[in-house]
Amino acid sequence: MTLRLRNTLGRRLDAVAADGPVRIYTCGPTVYRPAHLGNLRSYLLADVLRRVLLYHGLAVRHVKNVTDVGHLVDERQEEGPDRMLLAAEMEGKHPTEIAAIYEARFHADEARLNILPANVYPRASEHVADMLRLVEALVDRGSAYVAPSGIVYFAVETDPAYGELSGNDLDRLRAGYRAAVDPEKRHPADFALWRPAGQGRLLAWPSARFGRGFPGWHIECTAMGLRYLGPEFEIHTGGIDNVFPHHEDEITQARALTGRLPARTWVHGEHLLMGGRKMAKSAGNVLLVDDLVERGLDPLAFRYLCATVRYGHKLRATEASLAAADAGLRSLRTTLRSLGPPPPDGPWAAPLPLRAAPPPPRPEGIADGPTGHGRAEPPFPLSDRAHVPTAPLSPAGRRLHDRFVDALDDDLDLPRALGVVREILAADLAADERRWLVLDADVVLGLDLDRVWDQPPEGRARVGVSTRAAAPPEDVRHLAAARAEARSRHDFEAADRLRAELAARGWRVVDRPDGSSELEAVGGDGRPRPQGAGGPTARSRRRPKRRMTR
Repeated sequence: MTLRLRNTLGRRLDAVAADGPVRIYTCGPTVYRPAHLGNLRSYLLADVLRRVLLYHGLAVRHVKNVTDVGHLVDERQEEGPDRMLLAAEMEGKHPTEIAAIYEARFHADEARLNILPANVYPRASEHVADMLRLVEALVDRGSAYVAPSGIVYFAVETDPAYGELSGNDLDRLRAGYRAAVDPEKRHPADFALWRPAGQGRLLAWPSARFGRGFPGWHIECTAMGLRYLGPEFEIHTGGIDNVFPHHEDEITQARALTGRLPARTWVHGEHLLMGGRKMAKSAGNVLLVDDLVERGLDPLAFRYLCATVRYGHKLRATEASLAAADAGLRSLRTTLRSLGPPPPDGPWAAPLPLRAAPPPPRPEGIADGPTGHGRAEPPFPLSDRAHVPTAPLSPAGRRLHDRFVDALDDDLDLPRALGVVREILAADLAADERRWLVLDADVVLGLDLDRVWDQPPEGRARVGVSTRAAAPPEDVRHLAAARAEARSRHDFEAADRLRAELAARGWRVVDRPDGSSELEAVGGDGRPRPQGAGGPTARSRRRPKRRMTR
């Protein structure tokens, strides 16, 4: 069993191989506003990847940069205001205050989603000297040039392989730039490494060679990746919109400096959609973690929702899908709680959880260890849980465990892994074994399932029940919640299968136009079951003609 990831560079599944710690670089937040759920889906991808590696017993060095300077509103046009300066002007604060406020909020939001803090959080503003050294080296090697305006541009035509990550080529890029292009550029795709600072700019640094200015966005990640991970590391992650130009430009800079690709494997997560469009502040369709709480949803319900769709597929966030995920998470917890708490010791004692402890508001330096800047007490022990489970599993339990690992190793197939967890809960195994398997799987899922015995019992899954019908038993409610979850991710084959299973147990699912569902008990003839002799049926109103619903 070997972890394989879809490598954007080459569009193929590549096995992850590392002699020492697996080094991961994640493009982190631009801290001028709160991170929305679309941003956080990308960071959840990096978190799951890291958890899977730790589950395999591999040490990880995770770097997640903080962009607090140099990220323009439109990097493609090489002009326009800096996002940090815009936010500072709007809120009446200095840019450094804006960065501190939103960086702290970012760390708090990640903790609420149980995202493990990185080992290093380098800030762009603290590594400008590193960037200037790289810019000077690129100019000296002929890979970059200084325009008459003082802007230092990277010359993309000096790299014959430019475009291999995104699938672009220089001729198509030349033809595709229809907006105004700086006439000082040698090629429209040339990008800025350093820009002169205008009068009154608050964030600028001195340079003996290029004058007072500030760095371009792409050189930041190259400088910080080299500083903390070396000239070549294992994995680079980010959102799909980072592929071009950001990651393409990272690759060409690094190749010009070191002769190597900065990362062997490039992993990109697809967009989160809201109202049919990519979630973005400009689209006016953002949701924050605070919004989930205001709606009465557990923030981890969003983590659960992300686990129902593969990271390389678009994910739709709607009121219905979020509510279904919340119901699915609750049903998972309820079923696990019904098994009873784990024994305090012995072979079936609960495996130590992998939990995200909140980091400081501004983490400093390098925090080695599995939990990074979120120090865990006791420390999380590294062992190959994937291949050597610590509990005495039965043959049937070991098969379920191995199927869970196979799903993870197949490009982080969390929907399949989550399905195996559901199977474990329903399996014909002893309660101790089922509980242990689920808690062990939660090292990767990150749903804090071990805390169910620390909380008061939760209400039933959020599937409506006709008030005049007998309340469905717990297993029926769980089936209904699982069906709602399947519908939310458009897995209609699974939804139909679960509907049939509910019908076999004497329960009909009635789907409402607003996306919610209702359960009604039915008799052997398929009609609503009366509550008593002469009593009303579960639904006394006229039933519409049968429709093909799922």
